[in-house]
Amino acid sequence: MSEIAFEQLVYENQAVLIKVCNIFCKIQADKDDLFQEITINLWKGLPSFQGNSKLSTWIYRVSLNTAISKSQRKRKNLIRYTERLPEHNGLISNEDAVDEEQIQMLYAGIERLKPVEKALILLYLEEHSYSEIGDIMGISEKNAGVKLHRIKRKLEKILQPCTNLKTSEA
Repeated sequence: MSEIAFEQLVYENQAVLIKVCNIFCKIQADKDDLFQEITINLWKGLPSFQGNSKLSTWIYRVSLNTAISKSQRKRKNLIRYTERLPEHNGLISNEDAVDEEQIQMLYAGIERLKPVEKALILLYLEEHSYSEIGDIMGISEKNAGVKLHRIKRKLEKILQPCTNLKTSEA
């Protein structure tokens, strides 16, 4: 594959790469480093891509595996979802504020997951089927379902104190 064709491939799939970087990194410089590392791994691995899966599935797999490996090497750079979502010039309704708060709590819960669990929940939240998740992660569809079920239960336990606090305040 030519460099120009590779650049086009990265451009067409940059949304996936950016999502993975945002889930695994907090600081923009770390996100940039991870993006570059993923791109390098895609370039190096492309000749070995055999076409047994969709190219987009392979790209996701390389991206997540790179992010997981990097986060295991450098645990201190795992994402911290403490940043607030940008304000919308006072146009946020009370209902939107509650939604934003729930999203922030979910991200805080996801932050406490192991890197592989983060990857699985990211794919689930992007509404990939268990079959697609299995293909991307290199596991069976059934194993993907079992792992996601466990991750959801784990997130419920993590978020339980937050939801108990909210119901006692009401």
